[in-house]
Amino acid sequence: MAEPLIPEYVDAKKIFAQQAVIIGELPIARFERFCQSLANSSGTVSVSLRFYFDEQHKRVIEGEVAADVQVHCQRCLEIATIVLSESFKLGVVDSESFIDRLPPDLEPWICADNRLVLADVLEEQLILCMPIVGYHEDNCPRASGFKNRGDQSVSGLSGETKGQAKPNPFAILQSLKETK
Repeated sequence: MAEPLIPEYVDAKKIFAQQAVIIGELPIARFERFCQSLANSSGTVSVSLRFYFDEQHKRVIEGEVAADVQVHCQRCLEIATIVLSESFKLGVVDSESFIDRLPPDLEPWICADNRLVLADVLEEQLILCMPIVGYHEDNCPRASGFKNRGDQSVSGLSGETKGQAKPNPFAILQSLKETK
């Protein structure tokens, strides 16, 4: 069974009046900015969006995005799969001047015209839910190597031992200061 298609954009006034619900999938490759932080753009993003007016007659988008994405592990630089899942609640406003009128539980989304591009909303949420550093949760091939790094000498030279004192490179400056 084919997944329902998610429209590229919706009418920012009608969709809320209809209290529409959109559920489907989009290819990860569709999100160019998001793909810049990934190892590859394979896979899909599961999307669930609900549009409605709240009690204060504010336009609200409640949504969820979920995807399994591949990133470069920052420990071993191999590809690691991480699971992204994010729920969000956005208040749609016409301009920045209306942001302060939103309740605190709504994040602002500015839609200056009647065209609400859904991929832009979804891409922003995917970027926000990405971890700062991606790595293998378990069984990283290199994770055990990080525990022993403190045993190596800082300079990396094989002839030095930990007890030997290094000459101070600024000693010459001290002697110049004393001659004046």
